Amino acid sequence: MRPMSILPDWRIRELARAGMIEPFEDRLVRTAENGHVISYGLSSFGYDLRCADEWKVFTNVYGALVDPKNFDERSFVDIQANEIIIPPNSFVLARSLEYMRIPENVMVVALGKSTYARCFAGDTRVALVDGRAPTLEEMAHGAAAGELYFGYSIGPHGQVMVTELTAPRLIGRDSLLELTLDNGQQIRATPDHLFLTRDGRMKPAGELAPGTSLMPLYRSLRRGYEMTYQPLSNRMWPTHRLADEWNLRHGLYADQPDTHRHHRDFDRLNNNPWNLERMPAGEHIRMHNTRTYGEEFDAQEHGAAVAAAYARLRADDEWYARYRAAQQAKAERFWTEERYAPGRAALRHKHRERWTEAEREAQRQRQAAFWQDNAEARTAQGTLSRRAWQQDDGTRRQRQAEHARTLNLREDITEEAVRRALDTAGSIRGAARLLDVDRNVFRRFSHVLAPFRGQPTVNHRITGIRELKGDHDVYCLTVPEAGNFALEAGVFVSNCGIVANVTPLEPGWEGHVTLEFSNTTPLPAKMYANEGCVQLLFFEGERPEVTYGDRGGKYQGQQGVTLPRL
Repeated sequence: MRPMSILPDWRIRELARAGMIEPFEDRLVRTAENGHVISYGLSSFGYDLRCADEWKVFTNVYGALVDPKNFDERSFVDIQANEIIIPPNSFVLARSLEYMRIPENVMVVALGKSTYARCFAGDTRVALVDGRAPTLEEMAHGAAAGELYFGYSIGPHGQVMVTELTAPRLIGRDSLLELTLDNGQQIRATPDHLFLTRDGRMKPAGELAPGTSLMPLYRSLRRGYEMTYQPLSNRMWPTHRLADEWNLRHGLYADQPDTHRHHRDFDRLNNNPWNLERMPAGEHIRMHNTRTYGEEFDAQEHGAAVAAAYARLRADDEWYARYRAAQQAKAERFWTEERYAPGRAALRHKHRERWTEAEREAQRQRQAAFWQDNAEARTAQGTLSRRAWQQDDGTRRQRQAEHARTLNLREDITEEAVRRALDTAGSIRGAARLLDVDRNVFRRFSHVLAPFRGQPTVNHRITGIRELKGDHDVYCLTVPEAGNFALEAGVFVSNCGIVANVTPLEPGWEGHVTLEFSNTTPLPAKMYANEGCVQLLFFEGERPEVTYGDRGGKYQGQQGVTLPRL
């Protein structure tokens, strides 16, 4: 038995000149009198079909049902034009300009044009909310097996949100650009693929330049939970809350008060929406206490033990002095530093809503009466506080000097150790205890502290762009809810705009190819007549026992845009 093999350009040319493709363009056309066109004609291992100027645009004006067994003509508006606008989340039917006569030993498979789809190399990794970063090629195979994917997108109001990533697939072959970012990551995309810039605009890869700043995806761990950077508010936000918002948007459960968000599999990094559920706060705490401490855990006894521990610390004058000093320093930073301005404004607003003018006046009178009646105690307290601070300051300086002298002796205090301690403890103070070091040691690792504190260390600027030789397999996916998604490299890009659906052309079939194009984005999409729209791949082998022509199929010899026939 002769195996089927993909046909190169010279063999496609032979069959086309024998009548397989009419009209036939024996080269890949990229330009015309009016400038650049979406390429069409013969390529190295395929042929790019053109769209005719006949279109059937779907409309739901009449509320007609799209039934493949009984198409309602009112579902479509017939348009003849050189350009067509496909409404958001809608589709259009068209036909090929070329008339096809498929030989009896040839099978033809149709792929969408990457110009409309906008694609990446198959090894491009996508950031998922469950902690994985599969390649687009791996996602295409997984989706075929029924796997679901959720990633990150920029929503309509500029916030990062969790969205479903659908239909990862092979688009075809095309030329690629390689973009290098300042974090060392490289992205290979078609020149027309849209990237989201830091100012919120979409720009094709071919128009980007070194120094261009892209919209970043920053993530870090706190107390074992992933945090995602929100560009508008300049804050880190728990990813599991974004997944919870996806469930609320899609009605999986209600936003009930006094509930906690729980990871069903107890994996804090698996933020797939189906892994999140709401639980009553008390039940959630008891469940985790039981899981952590065992079934014999007594919450009241545990609370009493914690209170006793704090009482012992409170009795330690040295510890309490350090505690007061630290709290005072935090308070001073909160009320004086510019970075806390949003927090101060929110706190003032909260107090204004909580306190009426009468309540505030009563509070002022109580404070004035207290300080007037306790002037002697106030003076004594002030003297005690100053002495405690002076003593604590000397102790603290002595400890810092001791740590500085022994710092170089601690070979275990490495960047990896600091990062691991921060992720485990969830705080700088806790990490210092785990490592048995003073917090000042962390000044050596500012590049580790910055992302932990939600302060990005890189801005995802482009540092280099180069064109890659030849054509490459290209893949993409669709994000119906937002129209964009995040790559593992840490930037946001547009999803596939238009999806082409074409039935394989069987041996012995002939006619104009009916084409279906779906706009999977929330924005209108434009298509052009007399330019490339679908890429055909030809496979030649043995003649089957029964060809399409032998069966006398109902679509044999079809002309124009043909609806399903029964």
